[in-house]
Amino acid sequence: MDAYRNIDAIIKRKVRETGSTLFSEWAGGPSRFFHMPGDPPWECFQVVIFPPERGAIVVQAASIDTNDGAEMLEVWQGPEGELDTLLDTAIAQIGAWKRRARQAAKVIPGNVR
Repeated sequence: MDAYRNIDAIIKRKVRETGSTLFSEWAGGPSRFFHMPGDPPWECFQVVIFPPERGAIVVQAASIDTNDGAEMLEVWQGPEGELDTLLDTAIAQIGAWKRRARQAAKVIPGNVR
């Protein structure tokens, strides 16, 4: 049985609302995650929905790449029935990260062209 069967409709709706693409497999196993763009040229954030376990669900938002080298990660857990709210919270957190004060980019000598 697919662990995501009961929550896929909610996940797919949120993915559509963000204009993203749902990834449903990782390392040969079922998974659910999607990416959200940040500031060009490279910023990218990811929302991961872990498989429900004993009626609980875990949602993670994280930076994949940022223009200023900042690393961000937040995790939320709640009842499976609150997935919609947990996803809204993760998406809002990514929105806050996009509005953050930027750190100065680090320049590594020898890599400047």
